[in-house]
Amino acid sequence: MTAIDQATVFRRLRRTLAVNGLRAMLETGRLRFYTMIGTSALVAAFVFGLSAFGFLELFGSRIPAKGLIVAGLFDLMFFTLGTMLLFSTGIILYASLFASTEARFLLATPARADRIFAMKFQDAVLFSSWGFVVLGMPVLVAYGLTAGVPAYYYPLLPLFLLGFVLLPGSISAIACLLFLRYVPRSRKQVIAVAGAILLALLAYWIARTTSASRAALLENNRDALESFIGQFKLARNPLAPSHWMTNGLMEAARGETVRGVLLPLALLWSNGLLAYLLAALAARRLYRTAFDRSAGGGGRAKRYRGNLLDRAMELLVFYLDRPTRVLVVKDFRTFRRDPAQWAILVIFAALMLLGVRNFNLFSSADIQGIDRYIIGFVNLAGISVLLCAGLSRFIFPLISLEGRKFWILGLMPVSRRQILVGKFAFAATGAILIGLALVVGSELLLGLPIEGVLVHALTIITVAIGLSGINVGLGAYLPNFRETDPSKIVVGFSGTVNMVTGLGFVLLVVAMMALPMHVAATLRHFKNLEFIAFPWWVYLGLPLGVVLGAVATLLPLRAGARSLERVEF
Repeated sequence: MTAIDQATVFRRLRRTLAVNGLRAMLETGRLRFYTMIGTSALVAAFVFGLSAFGFLELFGSRIPAKGLIVAGLFDLMFFTLGTMLLFSTGIILYASLFASTEARFLLATPARADRIFAMKFQDAVLFSSWGFVVLGMPVLVAYGLTAGVPAYYYPLLPLFLLGFVLLPGSISAIACLLFLRYVPRSRKQVIAVAGAILLALLAYWIARTTSASRAALLENNRDALESFIGQFKLARNPLAPSHWMTNGLMEAARGETVRGVLLPLALLWSNGLLAYLLAALAARRLYRTAFDRSAGGGGRAKRYRGNLLDRAMELLVFYLDRPTRVLVVKDFRTFRRDPAQWAILVIFAALMLLGVRNFNLFSSADIQGIDRYIIGFVNLAGISVLLCAGLSRFIFPLISLEGRKFWILGLMPVSRRQILVGKFAFAATGAILIGLALVVGSELLLGLPIEGVLVHALTIITVAIGLSGINVGLGAYLPNFRETDPSKIVVGFSGTVNMVTGLGFVLLVVAMMALPMHVAATLRHFKNLEFIAFPWWVYLGLPLGVVLGAVATLLPLRAGARSLERVEF
């Protein structure tokens, strides 16, 4: 079969898979499809409203160098989103090229390695760039509407965005192939050393940025502000693709020459396509060998034993009996050994905290009128939705995945109810730790008053416990023991019911417990009301939300336990 014939076959395969996937989604998971679209639209609307409000406040203030601030923010935004694309595309490519049954099947056919790589690369870039579009496009549209840009600015946005995603995706693909082909078999040690170096560099950069921001706030002049923005010189380097994006869009917004707009666009597309060709060439030479090394697993037998993280997890659930603690550690060990599950969560959390930190620094630079309560509420809602999506993806399928090996658990001296309690404890512990770290950490960076931080902390704890009960309980009440792919379990009918229930629960709890305080703060801000303490009705929803969280936890767990007791394996 020639290369042209293979290209035709793979195009037909992609078209068939896309049509069948869309048809199956609309027939069996239409509600989930609409929920996904609606959630993305809601997130985009939040980002658009927040960005438009910030740009209006910026353009209406008297601070100097507004264009420099906008350019610096765009450089930082594209740099952070590009970094997110770099890691997320690499993780998705690793899972699809080296850990999927489809890749094993395709490698056993006469298909060329670079052709298999091209199909998987396109899927990975499409999937990972969805968040880039949802987060980046509303900011750029909000800037265009508030700054009064020319009409041709808007058609250029998708061209710049599509050209930008090629480069980090291709670099990530090359790094993934080289790593799995040439890095020694002790990859964990290499990753640990690289991670320690990156953390040290990040700590050094944060220290320097904090020092420069304090100097900028104290001196309050253009030179100090330029010195602070200079701390992000990596993102503003003339050779950085993020700077090409910023230059091209700013030139288009100002209505400058055609050359000033098209040159950055040409740089993005030419370098992105060149990097993609290099990645395809690397795949042709390295993919099969790298797959063999990855599948071989090394010469020495693996020794599975606990480590410090496992012992820490066992200490966190000290209140459980010993057999149930063992089950919790088993689930945690499965989670931590799969980087495709936890790496995206870590990257998202780091980038979100970095974004909140940068917002705090810029908003402190004498930009008046930005209400921290509004930002904090959006932050809380976003983290709650993140927890809902994460628990639906990782916790809901746990009972279904135990189906074919449930006989192993049956040999242990534990009841099925204890198994359910163990999975709930694992989910609730992880969700509380992650939610509290993100909410409290980001809102301390925002400078939210202690009352707001405490209300948000109680809200996220309620959300975490309630969502854990819903996912574990409905996972046992509506299991799918015939399916071994967790992604298919999540997108099925039971997964759709779970996702919709979780989103409804998040909406009610956040509205009951957190919204009244933000309403009072907004009234105080816009009506110039002077009151030291919040009125009593602000805290009325807190006990109601806690009661709702308890009901959402106990009812699904009780129904799931009864259903699991009746199942025969």
